[in-house]
Amino acid sequence: MSYTRRSVLLATAAAPLSSAQQTTELRTAFIGVGARGGSLLKETLAQPNVKVAAICDIDATTRDQALSAAAAHSPQSLTEWRRVLDLSNVDAVYIATPCDLHAEMAAACLEAGKYVYCEKPLGITPEQVDRVVKASRRAKGFLQIGQQLRYFPSMREAMRQIHGGAIGKTYIIKAHRHGGQSRPNPNAPTPSVQARNRTNWYADVKHSGDLIVENAVHNIDACNWIANSRPVSAYGHGKKYFPKPIPPGTVMMDGFSVSYIYENDMHCDYSQVTFHPRSLKTLPSGMWYTIFGETGSIFLTHSSAQLHDIYGEAEPKNLVPAGTPDKDTAVADFLACIREKRQPFADIKVAATAALTAIMGREAIYKGRSVTWKELGVEV
Repeated sequence: MSYTRRSVLLATAAAPLSSAQQTTELRTAFIGVGARGGSLLKETLAQPNVKVAAICDIDATTRDQALSAAAAHSPQSLTEWRRVLDLSNVDAVYIATPCDLHAEMAAACLEAGKYVYCEKPLGITPEQVDRVVKASRRAKGFLQIGQQLRYFPSMREAMRQIHGGAIGKTYIIKAHRHGGQSRPNPNAPTPSVQARNRTNWYADVKHSGDLIVENAVHNIDACNWIANSRPVSAYGHGKKYFPKPIPPGTVMMDGFSVSYIYENDMHCDYSQVTFHPRSLKTLPSGMWYTIFGETGSIFLTHSSAQLHDIYGEAEPKNLVPAGTPDKDTAVADFLACIREKRQPFADIKVAATAALTAIMGREAIYKGRSVTWKELGVEV
């Protein structure tokens, strides 16, 4: 799998549209309008010449909130997602449902001739990922995956310099997503039905794919992007640690680490925990990546990149100019790609590779052994 074309697209994917392209109305439908789908709806409503033709959700409260937000468009209200497939007045579909439903819905929408914006992950099993990959090869439209970090201008600039040789040949990635816990508040308001439903499917590994697939796939995709490659093997360890240790595979892990070896011989150590004390400043919490290369290292966050020379003799250098936006442009570019008839930067290959990388790490943790890319059995 080559990433060369994507490196070139870094500079072109956000190019401004012509006036003719901007005036082409695109008709959209939404399947799932909860927290994430509602955010995508809001972003879409802010774009010019886009009509929201249909909104589908099984939860009446969530659906009614979305219908109210898009009231000016008079969208059709649906509870059965397959009805979207038959809507001739819909060009593009957004999918933001529980993770185990993504693949079936995305494949069906592609087969129905729709453009698809699918939230991550593409699937939670290799078989699900394979289904969408095969559907995309036959489709007249395309799929863009919700790996939003690919659309942060700050990340794009950092990647341009990393791949351009800012630290020479790159060798090792140390990546980290650590967060702290708040003390339980007995006086906290009772969660809404919608919030409880989300908590239930999120914690159920059969629906979410576990923390590494549902959540860490964003950061793991960033590691793939840094490496400019895909992994050949993974080995890891993790479990549900609190309130008492539970082996992985039954309930969502709250801590894990995984090591990947890439095709280009880079390796990545990725760690994620949910119980990192905020006062522990010697190892800061948050999301960051350190890339070690032949002439130095880069400490990367989603909004900045600081270069350190290998001898530590020069002052650290900021690679991302101050004021570079760190808000994603994914929705705007999805619509631009449809109008310009070009493939999105976060395309089906990015989608499948990110999901499979996360799945490979999960299976290594569950099985307690090294798992290889070849074992997954998916041709990307």
